[in-house]
Amino acid sequence: MKNNPLKTYTLEELTGKHIGKLGTPKRDAFENKLHLDLQNEEYKQMNKEQNLTLNPQYTK
Repeated sequence: MKNNPLKTYTLEELTGKHIGKLGTPKRDAFENKLHLDLQNEEYKQMNKEQNLTLNPQYTK
């Protein structure tokens, strides 16, 4: 039996295949939402570290 290595893909290849190529409206919307989600998580983490959370639903 021959040992076949698994084919690997870059994140860009997978994103391009499943979301769309760079510059397409679907890909731009995905990139914008991803950026906003990452930014939101960063703000939540900073607030949590500084004990600035007021609403319990945001402390998860």
